[in-house]
Amino acid sequence: MKKMKTFLALSVLLFPLILYCQQINFTGKIYDGINFFPLEGVNVYNFSSKKYTFSDKEGNFVLQVNLHDTLIFSKGIYRQLVTEISESNLQSKNEEYFLYYKAVVLKEVKVITLNPSYEGFKNDVAAMHLPDIYSKIAGIEISEEEKMGIDYKNSGPNLLRNTAAAHPITYLYETFSRKAKMKQLVDYLVTNQEEVDRIPAKYNRQIVENLTGYKGEELLNFMMYCRFNYYDIIKMSDEEIINQIKRKYTEYEYQRAILEEE
Repeated sequence: MKKMKTFLALSVLLFPLILYCQQINFTGKIYDGINFFPLEGVNVYNFSSKKYTFSDKEGNFVLQVNLHDTLIFSKGIYRQLVTEISESNLQSKNEEYFLYYKAVVLKEVKVITLNPSYEGFKNDVAAMHLPDIYSKIAGIEISEEEKMGIDYKNSGPNLLRNTAAAHPITYLYETFSRKAKMKQLVDYLVTNQEEVDRIPAKYNRQIVENLTGYKGEELLNFMMYCRFNYYDIIKMSDEEIINQIKRKYTEYEYQRAILEEE
């Protein structure tokens, strides 16, 4: 009896160590965090062991892990997800993970394709055909004083240098070149980053579960039915999202009732 108690005590003490050392096949499933569609081709990288795999069409993956290993989930336009394997993860048969877009959906932006080289850009601008109406606008032509200013610009000090008035073509190139447009895009994303960060808090499975009472597979099916997109979630207030969920819930229940009658 005494030996049995000693064995049980040792088992309790050694169990965490056994878990830590034992490598197991860990299974999981990856979803888009907004529309709940399974994500295919997500790279699941075990930073601790340097092993990796990819999710299949159903979002499923299998990877060997140890307790406290670090997993990194990566896919294209989605933010990387970094998580540590815990004891509860190991006990789960099919852990679920959710990825969210890493960039805000841009509002309407006009994209102008320009010649990548400066010389080519100058030629494109010079070859532009302006409507005849421009020739009838008073003052559109260059005055003698302006011509003198241009000559002076090329031969002496110029207070207008680096402005649009100093050299219109250079100014346009620097403003609308690919490099400049990319900088504008980055600035825009940084400015609106708060909207992106709030997405998981504005719409998630716990909110939907509280409003509908659905759980498990039923909850997943309903959230896929909702088909909200990122732009919807960004532009809607919390109250509008709740109202939309309730409206979708009524539609969903009505369609289920019809199917059950058939």
